[in-house]
Amino acid sequence: MLMIQQRLKFPYVSLLLSLFLVVGVYFIITDSIGKSLYTAVTRTTQAGNAAITRIFINEVYPELQQDLQLTEDSRLAKAVLIDDELSRVDKRVRAFMFGTDILKAKIYNINGITIYSSQFSQIGESKKGTTGFDSAVEGKLTSQVTRRGQFSALDGDVFERDLVASYIPINDKNDKIIGVAEIYTDRSNTISYANDLVLSVKTKLIPLLAGTLFAIALIVW
Repeated sequence: MLMIQQRLKFPYVSLLLSLFLVVGVYFIITDSIGKSLYTAVTRTTQAGNAAITRIFINEVYPELQQDLQLTEDSRLAKAVLIDDELSRVDKRVRAFMFGTDILKAKIYNINGITIYSSQFSQIGESKKGTTGFDSAVEGKLTSQVTRRGQFSALDGDVFERDLVASYIPINDKNDKIIGVAEIYTDRSNTISYANDLVLSVKTKLIPLLAGTLFAIALIVW
C-alpha cells in the first residue's frame, strides 16, 4: 500500500523542471524569429539603399561634381557649400528621391563633415568617430533600425515611424572611396508586418507548449 502511495505521488519537481524547459523554448523560438525578421528587413533595405546610392553616383553625381567636389584626398575635401551650390544639390537630390520611401539623405566628405543634408540644420556636423561613418569610410555597409516619434523628412515632419538608417560608401569610377552617404528609409509597414508575424507565432505557441507541458505531466505522473 505504501509503495502504491509513493508511485502516485505527484512529481512536482519534474513538472517544475518541465515548466522551465517549456518557457525557455518559448522565449528562444520567439526571440530567434523576431531577430531573424528584423535582420532580414535591415539587410534587404541596406541592399536597396546601396543600390540607390550607386545609381545616384552614376547618374546624378556627375551633374553635382563641381559643387560637392568629393575626393579621397582629405586635404582637398570640400567642407562647405555656398548658397548657390547647396541650392543646386538640394534640388537635384530631392528630385532624385521623389516617389521613393527615402525620408532623409545626407552626404559626408572623406573627413566626416556633413556637406549636405536634406535637413539644413545638420550641415557642417562631423560624424567622424561614429561607428556608421567609420565603417562606411572603410568600405563596410552598416544599418540599424530606429523608432522615431518625430522625424524631419524630405517633405516635412513625420511621426511614429520605423526607420532603417544606412551608411553607404561613395566610390568614384576607380572604386576609391570619396565620401559616405547616409540614407533613412521608412520601413514602418514592413516592421509592423514582422511584429504581427511574431505575435501570431507567440499566440500559436502558447497553447501548443501548454498542451505539451500537460502531456509531460501526465506521462511522468
